[in-house]
Amino acid sequence: MNRARALLAAVAMICATALAASGCATLPSSSSPQVIDTFSPPGPGLTVPTPVPDQEPDLLVRDFLKAAAIADQRHAAARQFLTPEAAESWDDSAETTIVLRADLSAEGGREADRAEYTLRAEKVGSLDPGGIFREDVGQLEVTIGLARQDGQWRIDELPPGVVIEKSEFFSTYAQRDLFFLSGSGDSLVPDPRWTAANRTDLGFSLVNLLATGPRPGLEAAVLSRVPSSVSVRPDEGEDGTTGFGTTIDFTGLPVLSSQATMQFAAQVVWTLAGSDVPGPYRLERDGAPLDERYVDGWTTEDVRMLDPYPPAEPMRYALTAADGLVRLEEGGARPAGGPWSQVRGGRSATMSYDGRSLAVIAGDDRAGPRRLLIGAMDGEPEEVLTARTLTGPTFHPVDGRAWVMADDTRLLRVDTDGDVPTVQEMDGAPIRALGSRVTALRIDQSGAQLAVVVDGEVYIGALSAETGQPVAGSFRQIGLALGESATVVAWRDRSTIVVGQDTTEVPVSTITVDGAMTELLSQRNIAGPVTGVAAAGREVYVVDQRSLLRLDTAAETGDRYWREILGLAAIRADPVVAG
Repeated sequence: MNRARALLAAVAMICATALAASGCATLPSSSSPQVIDTFSPPGPGLTVPTPVPDQEPDLLVRDFLKAAAIADQRHAAARQFLTPEAAESWDDSAETTIVLRADLSAEGGREADRAEYTLRAEKVGSLDPGGIFREDVGQLEVTIGLARQDGQWRIDELPPGVVIEKSEFFSTYAQRDLFFLSGSGDSLVPDPRWTAANRTDLGFSLVNLLATGPRPGLEAAVLSRVPSSVSVRPDEGEDGTTGFGTTIDFTGLPVLSSQATMQFAAQVVWTLAGSDVPGPYRLERDGAPLDERYVDGWTTEDVRMLDPYPPAEPMRYALTAADGLVRLEEGGARPAGGPWSQVRGGRSATMSYDGRSLAVIAGDDRAGPRRLLIGAMDGEPEEVLTARTLTGPTFHPVDGRAWVMADDTRLLRVDTDGDVPTVQEMDGAPIRALGSRVTALRIDQSGAQLAVVVDGEVYIGALSAETGQPVAGSFRQIGLALGESATVVAWRDRSTIVVGQDTTEVPVSTITVDGAMTELLSQRNIAGPVTGVAAAGREVYVVDQRSLLRLDTAAETGDRYWREILGLAAIRADPVVAG
């Protein structure tokens, strides 16, 4: 993809993100019969397009595309625009394609009772069963034929599948996170899905989707206490939601241990709460409370130990090339003291999640070898290995081991529990298969997913819950609109990454893990390319051509300037945060 097209596509996705911020921009769930949305009635505020008497054929096709965004009852709204024969034979489950804008041309000509239009559009993505969004690029071209019956135009020829314009998606669907357990069972991993925005049975549909399991590629990285054998149904004549919360009765749920019950509840409660389904949540098994201690319902406080978005502290340290580790205080940057302040030539650094260990990649010049230094924050750095290039470092949140990619070929894991650090070679083949040059490597806060930048492209892959190794075939590219401009990456939270780029026009972006939404962050007071990036809580940190900068993403839109760190202006420094 050339740079001009990449920027154009990125801007298009930004428009989507801006709409999302105002509450109306989302992407849809699949039209496949496997998706819960297919039996959901339209929300009360949704206008359903219908054929207009004596409507011109091109306008009828336009309204048909609008109606195709409503997946209920196998696209019953869209079938109104078809002849009876076409309505019966149309296979709406074959494929769902999201396009930027549909252009129609009457290349097939028009007769008194016959018309034919060619639809051309630029692809944005596709929808898999279960509301799973997948990015896509390229051109779509399909032919739609119409016939006049009883004096009215109706579509009688169209290919299998559904084509929906992006703008219609944004007005009718919303992103929801399903939550599964990490391999250790003590963390939640988000799995974004797209469902009807105004549906009336949202809680039931989300729990049913949980029972279908995680998306392909994530299965090996997560566990679930919601078995596929479980089913839930709305109460007869009700949606399960009252002024006092939500009741969900599970059928087919086996008896669970106390720990498994808490994990089960955490998956369900955080999935519902994250989608604004009203609580408290009365979870029942065949009409009886799942746990007698929570007969009045569960809240997020009851499962706070598995909060998928725990609070994060702002950055407290930075690594300078000339003065080693410095502490960021209210009055500015001060030497941290101790052996780490004696390290010179530091180029990137990461702190362990418990705040006890530090890993630094150092090197005196661009052409020289790189050294990996690891040690306790208040201890002596120890040189673990050297290589021509080192990518990382990144810490695993569960076992505390540091990972790096050496010479673009060897994935290494360093264990510091013993008296002497030990280096273990991991299976780097899934990463090597993506390309030749690896410039970024980051494990997410749950330990289930790995973000990498290879040859300027961003990929998200799974880490096996059983072995901890990268899972072959699980890596998928996201942020296609950015082309090959990515240089570094960091996890903003478990569902969003921050990408630094080698461009001056678009230096920093955020992307959701499913690739559905890309947002260009502020371009005020930043000079790309970006060579370092980190995130902690509401703040994002980058290293641009001049210095280390921070951006408060929760500030008022007009105040979102990249700002220098007090005491580090015009000094080469890298951010130091957990990750």
